[in-house]
Amino acid sequence: MRCEQVKSVLNELIEGTLSEPMRQQVQRHLELCGECQREFRLMQGIWRGLSAMPEVVPPADLHARIMTHVRANTRLREAQPRGGLFRWFGAAAAAATLFLMGFFVAQSDGVQAAFGFGGKRKPTPELAQPVRAGIFVEYRTTSNGARLPVLLARMNREMQAELRYTPPEQPNATPVLLWQGTLQAGRTVEIPLQTLLQSVQGRVVTLHWRSETQSSLLFMPVGYPRAKVASVRLQAKLGDALRQLASLYQAPIEYAAGCSEPLVVLDVQEATLEEALRQLLVGTGCTLVREGELWRVIGP
Repeated sequence: MRCEQVKSVLNELIEGTLSEPMRQQVQRHLELCGECQREFRLMQGIWRGLSAMPEVVPPADLHARIMTHVRANTRLREAQPRGGLFRWFGAAAAAATLFLMGFFVAQSDGVQAAFGFGGKRKPTPELAQPVRAGIFVEYRTTSNGARLPVLLARMNREMQAELRYTPPEQPNATPVLLWQGTLQAGRTVEIPLQTLLQSVQGRVVTLHWRSETQSSLLFMPVGYPRAKVASVRLQAKLGDALRQLASLYQAPIEYAAGCSEPLVVLDVQEATLEEALRQLLVGTGCTLVREGELWRVIGP
């Protein structure tokens, strides 16, 4: 088997849904191909990370709530004259489908917050509001205190996107594909990063994010203790300087590819990351924005 064929069925291999002859062929290929072995181990780690995430448990009265929506649409249809756009069962089914989609698709403020489960109920808006589009970094704290980084991606319309990474020990290598897919409007894709960060050598990994409307670099620290202040002296292209700061302070920094790549100089003593970044960007035309624990450098 060729590498492309093997990589296309790795998910099925992990799920255990491959036929026995196919499984044996894939296993033989993995024993001989180091690149496919690394891809397989990475995907196994991603699956473990996803399975470790907390499960959203639907409330006990979910069925009753769905039927309430169905009956409400049925009564509305019966009160209207014949000849509408939809048959009554089409409207009822659509209501139930939209209700379920709203429950099981996590928005930026979470499933429970969106529907008021376990808290104060919110009135349902008449029109869906645009979500904050872009990529974001969250750190999820586990029961044993570990902080697991997760990349969140969401857009306001459907589009293709991909995420690649460059190993720190091979900064000039061709970026390796980590995730590729279709972003649905308003929905959030979560990509666990812990397995990737643990599998590389160095202090920071360069992630390459590309969609139809956005292209940026994300310098992601691997998880060493963070530095609150540091003394920095460097002279480098802007992108490389940001990578060095992400490595030194162990904080994620996004660099929009639309920025120019000027040569920058930085010389600060006992400076916080924000102080170092603001000093670095003087004269570049770029602006600095903070989103939670992620620092964004945005072009003019």
